[in-house]
Amino acid sequence: MSMPLPGRVCRATLLILVCLAATTASAQYAVGTADMTFVDPDRNNRPIAADVYYPAVSAGPGQTPATPPADGFPAVVFGHGFLMPASVYAWVGQRLAAVGCITALPRTGGELFPSHAEFALDLAFVGRALRALSDNPGSPFYGRLSDLSATMGHSMGGGCSLLAAAGDPTVSAVVNFAAAETNPSAIAACGQLAIPALLFAGTNDCVTPPPEHQIPMYESLNADWRTLVTLTGASHCQFAASNFACSLGEFCAADITRQQQQDLTWSLLEPWVRAVLLGEAGAAAEFQTRLETTPGSSYLQAGGPTSAPSPVVSRDFGLSATPNPFNPATVLTLRLDRADLTRIVLFDLAGRRIRELCHEQRPAGLNLVHWDGRDDRGREVPAGVYLARLEVDGLAVTTRLALVR
Repeated sequence: MSMPLPGRVCRATLLILVCLAATTASAQYAVGTADMTFVDPDRNNRPIAADVYYPAVSAGPGQTPATPPADGFPAVVFGHGFLMPASVYAWVGQRLAAVGCITALPRTGGELFPSHAEFALDLAFVGRALRALSDNPGSPFYGRLSDLSATMGHSMGGGCSLLAAAGDPTVSAVVNFAAAETNPSAIAACGQLAIPALLFAGTNDCVTPPPEHQIPMYESLNADWRTLVTLTGASHCQFAASNFACSLGEFCAADITRQQQQDLTWSLLEPWVRAVLLGEAGAAAEFQTRLETTPGSSYLQAGGPTSAPSPVVSRDFGLSATPNPFNPATVLTLRLDRADLTRIVLFDLAGRRIRELCHEQRPAGLNLVHWDGRDDRGREVPAGVYLARLEVDGLAVTTRLALVR
């Protein structure tokens, strides 16, 4: 790896100071760790082992999870790169957990010839399975997760994060580092995504060059708020800890250190996560300010904080249900700030569509929609937790419905 040129020393020092200050200010939880295996019953009980990082009462393996805010902790799932172990992304899991995200790094997909489609399904399933633990009294995460989630990843895992989000309507946001085109095409999948998206790229990436990978992804995204950040001097592999498999395929040298690259990435990712997944007031504006003023990066952006989906919304609308839990029926209350085309769709926790309750023009104010516990074909659905997704003007909010029989 080449050393920074003398003219870059001051810039690099400034980056470190800015990024470390941001990291220190945002860390608020101790980080607990766990080795967990999630079993997907819809794919022949496929086991998906994962490294899990979570906000905890004290740091270390198996510690008690911290008490969450009122809305719970969001779930984040991160996909690793080709032939790279999940452990080289511990820095991501640690930092996300410290600000309040329960983060899983699946260890599947490590074969010489991995199936991108299967790995994407693994990412999506683990996200849903994590959130389902919030409804399991026997889980240490009982009552601790929100309805919000994100898929993330690096390189192959970055491309699969887009495939996972496109195939799972319960995913709230997507982030990736130096995402690689996949088979099936992650670029094509971007056309199905209308959720907030944050993509990172490096100018010194000769493994997944931005013009062939991240830029087409960004241009294909259908999200109202999407951002592609290109880090000056950043390489492909330095988004992870040092790893022989990645270094073997990389022929471009970075102009910044690995620590500088990861700290610069975090300085922009951290306020974005606080805005989109944690719903912190002012975090979206903070992200925008850092985006526009932090040296060592350039960006492409469509939309902005005022056009981002919930919880960073410029619209005032909401969705609730009474009674909840319910049997055999419940009434959903829609709050609309103005008359608009309104759609409500129900999904189970596996992401399968259950029923479209309405898709019509609705007046401003409170609107009531009845659900009788049946699917689109009029069949009673089994007891369990379901997700009701309200879509208005390209924005969306989701609430949980608990059906007991």
